[in-house]
Amino acid sequence: MEKKKPLRGSSDKLKDLYNTYVKNDEREIDIKSEDDELTEEQINELEAEVSVTEELLEDELEFKVDDLENQVESLKDQLLRKTAEMENLRRRTQKEKEELVKYANERLIINLLDIPDDLSNALQAAKQDNSSKESVIQGIEMIHNKAFRLFENAGVQAMTIESGAEFDVEYHEALMQQPSEEIPEGHIIAVIQPGYLLSDKVIRHAKVVTSSGSAE
Repeated sequence: MEKKKPLRGSSDKLKDLYNTYVKNDEREIDIKSEDDELTEEQINELEAEVSVTEELLEDELEFKVDDLENQVESLKDQLLRKTAEMENLRRRTQKEKEELVKYANERLIINLLDIPDDLSNALQAAKQDNSSKESVIQGIEMIHNKAFRLFENAGVQAMTIESGAEFDVEYHEALMQQPSEEIPEGHIIAVIQPGYLLSDKVIRHAKVVTSSGSAE
């Protein structure tokens, strides 16, 4: 009896798909062929099952794509919200910084408001006929001391500069030079205007007269 010729419509890939499908679903398909080839009926069955599987995969893929799109939209919304929050925070911080700079000296100014009041009272007292020179001087000294206490409490200190001290450009500003027999060249003869420090920072250089050395 002549052997049945094997069908040539199948491919190696279809065989692999078939074997994988059988293994995953734990099903056994009886394939009876002398050359161990698939029959046309079995191939048609496999093609139908593959078609159904493809439809299921397409549905699942479409569902996953929709889910990913929803996640992307959610992340975009979160990003917009965070960006808006950061912008609001930046504006609040900028406003607070501007107000801090604008009102940084508020406390010091409030304390200094007593000085004009004291000066007005002292001026009125000096204009009275019965006021004495000593009382006027005493009143001015009290105002002077009070003002310096306020500055010291704020961290402001006057520079201590003695005659004959070496000139230092970091702290002093030379207004003029004068010859001197006692003070060597480059040293301070006199202080015209005192300098001030805020903590360790120079806020006003002391204006001084320096020695140009001996006139000879």
